[in-house]
Amino acid sequence: MRIIAGTLKGRRIVAPPPEDLRVRPTADRAREALFSILQRWPQGPFLDLCAGTGAVGLEALSRGFDPVVCVEAAEPAWSCLRRNAGGTALTALRQEIQNLGANAFHDQAVIFLDPPYEQSRPLWGVLAGRLRGWIAPGGVLVAETDRRTELELQPGWELAETREYGTARFHFWTPA
Repeated sequence: MRIIAGTLKGRRIVAPPPEDLRVRPTADRAREALFSILQRWPQGPFLDLCAGTGAVGLEALSRGFDPVVCVEAAEPAWSCLRRNAGGTALTALRQEIQNLGANAFHDQAVIFLDPPYEQSRPLWGVLAGRLRGWIAPGGVLVAETDRRTELELQPGWELAETREYGTARFHFWTPA
């Protein structure tokens, strides 16, 4: 895997072996499509939750989002994220996202939420209110799930659109 575009274009991304199913990096094609869509929203702070290897956060940094914070707790993703973030301005935090406080972040232009697919629905239900407090006016939250998963409307959010790429579905939520 590599960074697709921007100042870090071509940079290799360290990832666990493909047979290690604990980490599922967002595919290059899906990342490219994601950032094409994100051009419609303002740039600024970018928060990557359940960041895995940091591929999405590094792509955001490469394309001008600043600052970029990636949050990951689990191994082997954390070790890959730390290696991938080396020599960049990306901030990597080792933390369970459920333990982040209501005031942990604010005014994020983009929040990218990509938990293990089986945790997508429950985490969205638990975190939607807290995430609403972290988003900037005019910002967007993108939740990645498998293509079969629908996320329920939560108070304070409006579903702008969904897109499918391979096995992934992106849900674009805006503040209501």
